[in-house]
Amino acid sequence: MNFALPSKAAGCGGTTALAGGAERIPITVSTVAGQVGETVNVCIGGKGPFPFIIDTGAAVSFIDTRLADRLDLAEGSPIKYSGFGCTGTGQIVAVPSWSVSGVALAPQTLGAAEQPGVGAAGQPDGLLGSDVLSRFGSMRLDFKAQTLTFEGPQGAAIMPPVGGEVQGPTGPLPPTALTHGQRGTTVPLTVVLTPGNISLNVPVRFGNAPAQDFVVDTGSSQSLVANVVVPSAHLAHSDLAQRQDTACSIITVPLVHSGHWSLPGLTLHPQLLAAANLGPVGPGGIAGAVGSDQLKRFGWVIFDYSGGRLVLG
Repeated sequence: MNFALPSKAAGCGGTTALAGGAERIPITVSTVAGQVGETVNVCIGGKGPFPFIIDTGAAVSFIDTRLADRLDLAEGSPIKYSGFGCTGTGQIVAVPSWSVSGVALAPQTLGAAEQPGVGAAGQPDGLLGSDVLSRFGSMRLDFKAQTLTFEGPQGAAIMPPVGGEVQGPTGPLPPTALTHGQRGTTVPLTVVLTPGNISLNVPVRFGNAPAQDFVVDTGSSQSLVANVVVPSAHLAHSDLAQRQDTACSIITVPLVHSGHWSLPGLTLHPQLLAAANLGPVGPGGIAGAVGSDQLKRFGWVIFDYSGGRLVLG
């Protein structure tokens, strides 16, 4: 599944400064066969731009191994990582200087691996995960305008409270530069901030069944549900299947009808969901992903890491 990539015309720039210190950058939103992807230009050591996926579901940002080798990034220890229903191996690399469309990013390490759908011609070169995005505090992804707005410059990592989770919503609403005076619908998030695991989790309910935790995942081009949830939630099967790239595999999964499904205080749009093997589902487990195909239907979304809230247009 190859999505459209951002133009290289702006080089390593493209930032628009807004009131109050907010910064807006262009992104590319692409829809292919009902699946939705968002990409943005990243420069490393002044070289690029290289297209990266905007991936709130990734706890660790990744770069394709072949690009890391071309840029001669210093290597560290090997790592293991996981995707939906799979595990992979890679290498830690150091990135001393980089930026996203002209917005400076703090030096850090990235995972380097060869992942499906990444690194080949016409494909993105990596993914920008929640380890990077969370340090902006909050951000607005506007699907219609194809922009990403940060509330201000990237700061330090959010200090995890006792238990390693922010149970939202807490604190003030995101700044006016993100809300644009629009109200939207606020949904409480659980922001997990444990080492190596930064995620945005939200309770999802099918019909009158008990709510279960789903990750809010812009890197999932199609929303997912764990196959073990399908019977208990009484989701109707379709005669369709969908091929998807995960972080470490290419899978073909059956599609099921969501029926009536909802977040706290908000009904989601009925759609087909990929029924995938996501591993054990229970206390602390993830039962699915609210992906970009569903998020795009709201026009714009605010991801508030520091305040534990999701605002849907």
